Amino acid sequence: MARIRKLTIEGYRSIRDPIEIIFPQDQPVVLMGENNAGKSNIVRALQLVLGPSWPGNHEPEDYEFFGRERNRAIRIEIEFNPDDPLGGRFSRLVWCYDPSSEEPIYFRGFKPYGEERYIKTEDRDTCIAMVVEAERSLHYHLSYSSKWTLLSRLMHRFHRALSGHDQVRNDLENLFGQIKGKFHEVPEFKDFVENLQDEFGDLIANMPHRLQVDFEAYNPVNFFHALRLHAAEGDEPRTLEEMGTGEQQVLALAFAYAYARAFHGGILLVVEEPEAHLHPLAQRWLARRLRSRCQQGLQVLLTTHSPAFVSIEGLEGLVLVYKEEGSTRVRQLSRADLVQKCIHMGAPSNRVNEGNILPFYAANATSDILSGFFARVIVLVEGQADELALPILFAKRGFDVEREGVAILGVGGKGNLAKWYRLFSAYGLPCYIVFDNDARDDNSGTKRRDALRAVGITDETEADQLIGLKTCTYAPWGYLCARTT
Repeated sequence: MARIRKLTIEGYRSIRDPIEIIFPQDQPVVLMGENNAGKSNIVRALQLVLGPSWPGNHEPEDYEFFGRERNRAIRIEIEFNPDDPLGGRFSRLVWCYDPSSEEPIYFRGFKPYGEERYIKTEDRDTCIAMVVEAERSLHYHLSYSSKWTLLSRLMHRFHRALSGHDQVRNDLENLFGQIKGKFHEVPEFKDFVENLQDEFGDLIANMPHRLQVDFEAYNPVNFFHALRLHAAEGDEPRTLEEMGTGEQQVLALAFAYAYARAFHGGILLVVEEPEAHLHPLAQRWLARRLRSRCQQGLQVLLTTHSPAFVSIEGLEGLVLVYKEEGSTRVRQLSRADLVQKCIHMGAPSNRVNEGNILPFYAANATSDILSGFFARVIVLVEGQADELALPILFAKRGFDVEREGVAILGVGGKGNLAKWYRLFSAYGLPCYIVFDNDARDDNSGTKRRDALRAVGITDETEADQLIGLKTCTYAPWGYLCARTT
């Protein structure tokens, strides 16, 4: 079954210039960032090419073109792992819409050496995107309302599998016939069916095709449609309507995962806002379960606004989604990228390497600190007292930090300021540090010098002068320091 290696999108919805997202081995791809950054548009692009509808027939709506400009081309390309190609033969899948072309819709697969071929349904079936959307619509997806619901798609695959089991099929037909006979032992039901058939027969008597109607205990087109999903509490059955919203959320995810596991390797499980309707402990538990599923081989992509789903150890799957000049952009780092950026910002090159960088950050990566990935601006402070006091100080000056998307994060002392400044800055997030220049826990000034190096103060003489300041000062390159005594 196919595994995705890279996704490229251009000209689609809020995405003007090409963006690339790498799918790491055994880690979920986590799209994080502010609201309205374009995370859902990335999901829609995946859904267009690998979702239930056939991409070759898709005529984009106005809103699917960047800026609603229908003269712009759209391109979505998916690259697969060389050891797990699509349909066992395609290394790339390309969908394009070029309004200037005589045939604007283009949907092709490319073999490893560039040979172009048409895609077949059985090829795409080796890597289908199953999307659990932010609006879970549980009643819809666990019904047969359309052929696109999770339940319909699942039962369709089971029905196809049944075609290879003739004896089972015959046994089911006999059993369904017996069930129907039992219903007819209820006189009221039997009379109704006979009256319906007589009335219908009279009404269509002059039509060329003599149709008949009847009730069946099964759907002869798909035997599995006789099955319905239900829940129970103890020995008491419960309808889906009786379940709490959080329970419905977990059921939807469990159903999607069971589907993916039943057809292992051929599914990309996409979950929008998995934190919805779950309390913080349940979010952390679900995040851990999803990561473990990835380690078992399932490919997962999440969009989230919760730090519970942000794992530093899974850094290579973290994708910061943001807007720049009205267009969606992404920033994704490898271990090597982070090491290089930290050294560039003053981290000692003899102590930082690809083997220790992630454990170093993961050791005290609290949910509060990781919430910085969802902020517009980050202000790093030493501890909780500063974290509580600064919003009040800003409010006195007429500045509402929450309204402006400013996260004030306590990092647990001066020694951690440079550490987290380097991480957030590596992702291009505007970041500032605030420290009180108190020498009590930094007699040598080592921690403060490290913080100053991180923000660009590399001259030792200048650093010593700043550390010796007795009054509050502000520098345009992004730091504040003051002596509070």
